[in-house]
Amino acid sequence: MKKIKWGILGCANIARKAVIPGILEADNSELHAVASRSKEKAADFAEEFGAAVYYDDYDKLLADEEIEAVYIPLPNGLHKEWTIKAAEAGKDILCEKPLSGKSKKEAEEMFAAAEKNGVKLMEAFMYRFQPFVIKLKEMVDDGVIGEIKEIKSNFAFDISDRTGDIRLSPELDGGALNDIGCYTVNISRYLMGGMPTKVANFFQKETAEGVDLSGSATLYFEGGAFASLYYSLNSYNEQDLEVVGTEGIIRIPGFFSWLEDNYFLLDKNGEVERIPVETGAQYRLEVEAFARALLYEEEVPLKVEEETYANLEVMDAMRRSAAEEKVVKL
Repeated sequence: MKKIKWGILGCANIARKAVIPGILEADNSELHAVASRSKEKAADFAEEFGAAVYYDDYDKLLADEEIEAVYIPLPNGLHKEWTIKAAEAGKDILCEKPLSGKSKKEAEEMFAAAEKNGVKLMEAFMYRFQPFVIKLKEMVDDGVIGEIKEIKSNFAFDISDRTGDIRLSPELDGGALNDIGCYTVNISRYLMGGMPTKVANFFQKETAEGVDLSGSATLYFEGGAFASLYYSLNSYNEQDLEVVGTEGIIRIPGFFSWLEDNYFLLDKNGEVERIPVETGAQYRLEVEAFARALLYEEEVPLKVEEETYANLEVMDAMRRSAAEEKVVKL
């Protein structure tokens, strides 16, 4: 089988712990090169994962003609620069979420560069390839709990004591909304099957110039359905999801932890049923899906112009709601 040759721009933890192992496990991909601004770090990464070559300069990696696709795990504030440079170098691009840490408008510039240079671009929402997430969507669409009335989505943990963590850097587009709030928006849109029409959101910040450490939002969807979101970088761990319908409730403890022994709790007709569900290797599944689109010249499964734009439009509205202290209509 033909395999896509990958290059990795940056030696971030998400690359080391998740995406590179996913590439190594994928049946249609192989790791060709890694790059870091630190030659020592790049060399260590290459040795650890068996990359054929390593570079101490991102531009040198992009100039490598053997590389077909690049993965960008760089801080949010660098996504635009290196996505556009990768596109201009003729590389297909899988970029970490959020595609833009600033706005939908910035993402549009990135996608325009990909289109102009004839390359594919996809935002790396790996959880969307999880079998249990797909199963949840099927159950909701099949009306197992009737019509959706509310989605309660909580994604929180505490990194407030980590000095130097890029997620706490306003210069690099850090913050709770960009790091994990984007997931709560994404799953709400996915399960609802559409966009909210009104948004109200609040941020907790230590300073006006600092990142949002926590946030809480209500999204209103046409027909009287709501999504209640809580996302935080300075709270006790909570990663639960609850979908409330007219005929029942589906609860998924640890939804955003992607546990190996995952299960749904279906509360219906006065009884609670525990339903075991399959948890897959989400990073491998994501890599394989993206590489398959390249190999067979198909559209990527998570289209920027549909999925990414929609998510960022809601996030833009959430930022505006918090800044202006008002409900924002979409």
